[in-house]
Amino acid sequence: MEPYGSPKWPDPDPPRPQYLPHFQRPPEPPQVRPPIKHSSVVAIMFLFGVLALVCAGAYFSGELRQFLYGSPSTQSQAPRPGLVPFGQRQDPVPGLEEADAPLGTPAPLNRTSSSYKFLALKEDGTPLTYSPCRPIHYVVNSDLAPDSWQPLVEEAVEQAEAATGLRFIYDGPSSEVPSPTRSGYQPERYGDRWAPVLIAWSTPEQVPRLTGQTVGLGGSSSVGLSNGYKAYVTGTVSLDAPQFAEIVNAPSGEEIGVAVIMHELGHLLGLDHVDDPRQLMFDQASWVRGYAAGDLTGLAQLGTGPCSKDF
Repeated sequence: MEPYGSPKWPDPDPPRPQYLPHFQRPPEPPQVRPPIKHSSVVAIMFLFGVLALVCAGAYFSGELRQFLYGSPSTQSQAPRPGLVPFGQRQDPVPGLEEADAPLGTPAPLNRTSSSYKFLALKEDGTPLTYSPCRPIHYVVNSDLAPDSWQPLVEEAVEQAEAATGLRFIYDGPSSEVPSPTRSGYQPERYGDRWAPVLIAWSTPEQVPRLTGQTVGLGGSSSVGLSNGYKAYVTGTVSLDAPQFAEIVNAPSGEEIGVAVIMHELGHLLGLDHVDDPRQLMFDQASWVRGYAAGDLTGLAQLGTGPCSKDF
């Protein structure tokens, strides 16, 4: 059934009224029309000529073509996700929670450093970022997490917020498990919005990349618009549950656990590994327990990306 019901088709052969004459009259003689005067013909031709000139001017000025076919921008513009009925879209309605200005600013840097690296750069050389004008929602699958997981995650998120100025919102628990093919739009699970960031404790059986000494993985998915705008919209932090449990049960283990989550949040927000052992984003286990000068310099840039209400 079409929306609001289907229109009723007309009867292909509707009943015709019966008109019965009351009497028979002889047919009337045909009327003879007077001939058209020469002046009338000239006037009609003159009016057609004026109309043709007006239409030609409108066509070549683009007004008639715009009236008939729409403006060029309308013809070439791709359909926006919000114009497609819910349930048929592959993206949420654009601009959800997007403010007119950034929600925060990065903390002032006491010292800058060049010991940072971005995971992805755009064509203009700037890093790929989340929009600072909308919050980053996140959920947690703690089925395999240690009992002390919540303060560890909260502390790591607070440090990432302060370094970037980005705002995180905890949406609660989730049963979703990490997947390399995770969809950024899951309306059945999370509603008509981009899926929140997933922080989950997992196993190498669920996430094969968590093999060997790899304790965690972090990264984000991005979207690109026809106008060249690109941004991260969601991501995943996967933590190896058996290894993480060993870490937090060791002396000073919870401090190390926070550092592990902070490291993966750095990847989530766009930082790559560096070969500087003084930075938290060093690619091997180290004694660093918090974001250092290079990490903070890079995170500050990742928190000041462009905003857009078009995605």
